[in-house]
Amino acid sequence: MSSDDKGSVKSSKLDDLIDNLISDEDLERYIAEQNDGLTREEREKIKRENRINAINQWCAENPGRDPTRAKDKTIKQLALDEEAVVRREEFRKNNPEIVAEIRKRTKNEIKYFDDRQTYNEQLPKDYLHKDSYETRLKKAEVLNGCSFKTRTFKSKRFTDQYAAELESPNCGSTLEGHWVRNDGKQLAISWFGGWSNLFTILGFSCTSLALIVLFFHIIALIANGFEYFWVMASIYVTFFSLGLFILKHRAILAHRDKFYFNRHTGLVKTPHTLFRKPFYLPYEDIVCYGANQRNVGSARGGSRVFVSLMVPLKYPKHYRFTKPTFYVGGSNREWDSLAYATAMTFMDTSIPLGTHLYQSIEHYFKIDKDITEKHGFPEELKPYLDPVDCQVNREAVW
Repeated sequence: MSSDDKGSVKSSKLDDLIDNLISDEDLERYIAEQNDGLTREEREKIKRENRINAINQWCAENPGRDPTRAKDKTIKQLALDEEAVVRREEFRKNNPEIVAEIRKRTKNEIKYFDDRQTYNEQLPKDYLHKDSYETRLKKAEVLNGCSFKTRTFKSKRFTDQYAAELESPNCGSTLEGHWVRNDGKQLAISWFGGWSNLFTILGFSCTSLALIVLFFHIIALIANGFEYFWVMASIYVTFFSLGLFILKHRAILAHRDKFYFNRHTGLVKTPHTLFRKPFYLPYEDIVCYGANQRNVGSARGGSRVFVSLMVPLKYPKHYRFTKPTFYVGGSNREWDSLAYATAMTFMDTSIPLGTHLYQSIEHYFKIDKDITEKHGFPEELKPYLDPVDCQVNREAVW
């Protein structure tokens, strides 16, 4: 190939890059590679060698001093850059599975971007709720078996009403690690109380009682020899085994202790209480309050932690004696407010789901379970995920 041909090839490649609207940094790197004939990896290696030499020279001239605290801003920045590179290398070495997952996700995102015609295709959204508030209220009355009572909420302690919407559907941190989980169809918020907490208390009580019995067992052995050995041992083993069994399997009833915000029906299902079954109501009739002081008594008594209060503004008429309220959260005011706002935004079908909810959707798709883990993953949402890598493959998940 002649020099003119080579020049024309380079020119055409450059034109293609410009046509694809690459960034200035990518364009500068491309031009540099054409000028010096080095790859990006080779150039980064040379840059790091020069950086290390400059830091070593400064350390030799200033023995015993930390280059990251140098007055020379250039040396300080070089030292900080080298520390960042070392941390990244250590992370890659110590977490190969996480690095492989990140690389796979990045590769998939490039694939989805390249095949935009497929992954931007609009899918039917008929399963999303479109009924008016009045229609959904009547559906909730049918599900509850009776009409609603309306309430007003006043409290000297809980006066901070949380906002119902996020500024953007994509804002917020990874909430699924705290109090919010979702499968794309339903979103769950836990409350302080219910069956799972009751079983937790019973499990700790049984194990504590077993330890007390063990203490008296040892005293009895010392005082009376082995006369009551098998009786005391059987009691101890029974209580301890029962406590461990309850603690291990208490999560079986955890699905009964959550609010379920259903994006496909526009209704909210309240948790089971110890003496009352759950009921349904439109999501507009759920409000959340925080306390006007930093710490409030927990629902179980004992230690004092920050909690919020989920308040249904409508409740079935067969709730004759008390108006239902539910303690939720338990982290801090910011997280509780963000969790409630996420639930309200989740129910708004005019916008796609926020990207901070993708991780939870992918988790339930991978195990092929819905949010309650009692049924399969929602069929309507499966086209939005990669069947092989279980990754959200569309920009807007409905």
